[in-house]
Amino acid sequence: MLTKGFVTGAALAGVVFAAASAAQAECKFQKIAEVPVTMEGLRPFVSVKINGHDTKMVLDSGAFFSNVSDEAAQQFNMHSTPAPFGMEVRGVGGGSESARAVKADDFLFANAMFHNIEFLAGGRVGAPGVSGLMGENILGPFDVEYDLANGIIRFFRGEGCGDANLAYWSQGKAMSRTRIDQPGRFIQQINTTATVDGHFVRVTLDTGAPVSMLSRPAAARVGIQVTTEGVSAAGTTHGIAGRSIEVFLAPFASFKIGDEEIKNTKLRVTDLRMGDSDMLLGMDFFLSHRVLVSNSQKRLYFTYNGGPVFRLDDTSGAQLAKADAAAAASVAANAPPADAAGAEAPKTAPDFARRASAFAARREYERAVADYSQAITLEPDNGPYYRARAMARLGARQPVLAMADLDEALKRQPNDPEALMRRGELYLQARDAQRGKADFEQAIKLAPENADLPAQAGFAYSRAGLFQPAIEQLDAWVATHPKSDDLPTVLAARCYTRGAWGKELDVALADCDVAIRKDKTSGVMQSRGLVLLRQGRLDEAIAQYSAALKAQPRLAMALYGRGVAELKKGDKAAGDADIAAAVAIAPALPAEFKRFGMAPEADAKAAGA
Repeated sequence: MLTKGFVTGAALAGVVFAAASAAQAECKFQKIAEVPVTMEGLRPFVSVKINGHDTKMVLDSGAFFSNVSDEAAQQFNMHSTPAPFGMEVRGVGGGSESARAVKADDFLFANAMFHNIEFLAGGRVGAPGVSGLMGENILGPFDVEYDLANGIIRFFRGEGCGDANLAYWSQGKAMSRTRIDQPGRFIQQINTTATVDGHFVRVTLDTGAPVSMLSRPAAARVGIQVTTEGVSAAGTTHGIAGRSIEVFLAPFASFKIGDEEIKNTKLRVTDLRMGDSDMLLGMDFFLSHRVLVSNSQKRLYFTYNGGPVFRLDDTSGAQLAKADAAAAASVAANAPPADAAGAEAPKTAPDFARRASAFAARREYERAVADYSQAITLEPDNGPYYRARAMARLGARQPVLAMADLDEALKRQPNDPEALMRRGELYLQARDAQRGKADFEQAIKLAPENADLPAQAGFAYSRAGLFQPAIEQLDAWVATHPKSDDLPTVLAARCYTRGAWGKELDVALADCDVAIRKDKTSGVMQSRGLVLLRQGRLDEAIAQYSAALKAQPRLAMALYGRGVAELKKGDKAAGDADIAAAVAIAPALPAEFKRFGMAPEADAKAAGA
């Protein structure tokens, strides 16, 4: 049974840390641990040891209990233990699976050793070198400061502090404090309230969610539907279990939490199902704020670091970039500039690299490059620092400098599969397929245990229009992942690749059919529509594209593909309207369909011949 899962403060050594604005003289705020956090994209990782094995876990404040992947449980010789009868693990999309549990004899975290620690097992928690999720059974008993912009989390124990301000770094800053809605002795989920366009919503702070998301029912209460003007497609997402769910970007006049208000922003909206939570505040919020979650007071403290609060990846051009900047300016108008108050300046190469990873996650690429350069100055033979700087330079749109950094990384560490894969992708973008293929093959040979590398290579080949090697690599992945939760995604990619290639269309359609049965998303449906269009099954193609557009009304490729099918049927008015709508969203689409030999003008020429 899951009875020994909570880590207690007694196991961690600590020193008394003075709460700068404590109201009571007897308040003791004791720092008991400080743990480095490394960002990989928008995923925060901490280092641990499980049964003597070095590994890393995702820091996931949204998980009520820590998880490990089945592969990690087997690799680290963890023992099965009964989970509570009837217990289920649920993902944000509502999918669930029966809970299973395993036990670690030894678990080392924050320089403290714990014994007989239990974890849930399974679900989408693992990746190469990543064993699982660190949840609230480990984080919840403490007061935890998330200083992720500086690559640190700090653990405290507060005693006798009453209503004292525990945000010791907040002097001279606009600080917000709200109540955490969590009964019981320990925090199992960080819940509080906020408002969206004046309507109250219940929010969960979740470092395991890369970006913040609002539920569709909560958006509907504000008057926002997927067909509302200004709403755009934003792909799909999934949780630890269950199918993928559609995501949209929608405009809102106001988001307010505590004393902080963001005006005229966009929020991601999806079929979020997290109990009675209406919204997840994800890593974008944590990176733009310094946050203290006080279990001792059941209070949430935060100050603004600077930059956009919500990550609005550019899916529709300058409009989203403008919204990103407007949201940042809205907060900045009521907050002082970001700095590193309360955090020591980096001194060592790992310190600089860790802060650089946080800058990169915040898309402050110039600052990331500067910090990685400092790390390289201190450790000039460290290949991974060159690789990381290359990724920051790619974010800054400096592919030539990024390629040079990858070359330097591989001079120092020739057997680095990740550097080889990244360089291979750059070679493909530069239309040097021979060198790209050589790098991919070497990476896959060096890391046979990383069965995801063939899929990564397959996606890169497909993006480059090299369809035959793409199919070969995707075939290799599918052969080794017959029961993976990600199988529908890869089958859909293989379906799309054959559809774009215009070959083996029956096989492509079979892939899409399986993918739709497992995970019916707009992306899979539009890939199936492409194959049907290639086969000349125009009515079926139009119906499939229309189904995709019902799920995502502003899905550009589905609009364009349906427009091509309508033109082929002679319905010029409908076809022209769909194509015009698609090009307004994604101006590069005509060139993409022309590359496939499927542009409307190509059909006209063929008819004239």
